[in-house]
Amino acid sequence: MGNWRGKVIGGGIGFMFGGPFGAILGAMAGDVFDKNYRVNGDQRAPSEICDNDRKFVFINSLAAVAMSVAKADGHIHEREVKAIENSLINLRFNGDDLNYARSVINKFAYGDINLRDACRGFKSVTSYNEVLMLLRISYIVAFADNVFHPDEEREISQIVSHLGIGFNDALKVRSEFVKKSSRNYEVFGLSDSASRDDIEHAFRNLSKKYHPDKVSHLGDEFSRVAKGKFQEINRAYQEIKMERGY
Repeated sequence: MGNWRGKVIGGGIGFMFGGPFGAILGAMAGDVFDKNYRVNGDQRAPSEICDNDRKFVFINSLAAVAMSVAKADGHIHEREVKAIENSLINLRFNGDDLNYARSVINKFAYGDINLRDACRGFKSVTSYNEVLMLLRISYIVAFADNVFHPDEEREISQIVSHLGIGFNDALKVRSEFVKKSSRNYEVFGLSDSASRDDIEHAFRNLSKKYHPDKVSHLGDEFSRVAKGKFQEINRAYQEIKMERGY
C-alpha cells in the first residue's frame, strides 16, 4: 500500500470517513474515471487505469457494497465482517493493503453508504466477471450469519440494479446460494408439484392483487408494502420458469 497511501491522504480520506460514500468517489473515483479512464473521449480498458488508483477504488467500493449488505437487516454480525475480510484475503490482499481494508470496513460499519456510488466506483475499475464476483461476495456476506433476511435480499436487488447485472446472470448467481425452490411455490400458496396452469393462474391473480397501482390511493406505506410483495411475486415466478425451463 505504500505507493498509494499518499494519494489516499491527499484525496481527503479524513472527510471520506466522516461523510457519505459519495465523498469518496467524488474526490477519488471521479478523478480516476475522468483522468485515467477516458482519454480524448475514448474509453480505456480497466487494465489501463493506474494500479494504485484502481486498488484504492476497488477496496473502498467492495467494502462499501459488502457492508451495505451486512447492515441491511439492522445488525452487523461478526461473521459477516469476517466474510468480507476473508473475501479480500482470497483475492490476495495482505499486509498493509489488508489492514487498510479492515479500517475501511470498520468505518463503513458506523458511517453512511451511498450504494449507487459504491457500485459505480466498482464498475469503473473492473470487468463484468469481477462485477459478478462482487455479487457472489454479497451473498456470502448475507448468508454468513445463517439468516438470509428479506432486507438483505432487497439490498442485493439494488446492488444488481446499480451494477447493471443481467437478469439471467443475477439469477444464476442467486441459485448458487438460494437452494430451496419450494420457497418460490409457497409465495403462490402451491406445492412444487403444481401444474403450469396452476402457477400461471396464481401468478396472474397475485400480480393484480398486489400491483402498486391498485393501492396507491391508500398512501405511501401501503404502496411500499405492495411494491415489495409485487417484486417478490415476479421474482418467484421468473425463478420457477427458469427452473422448469419454460
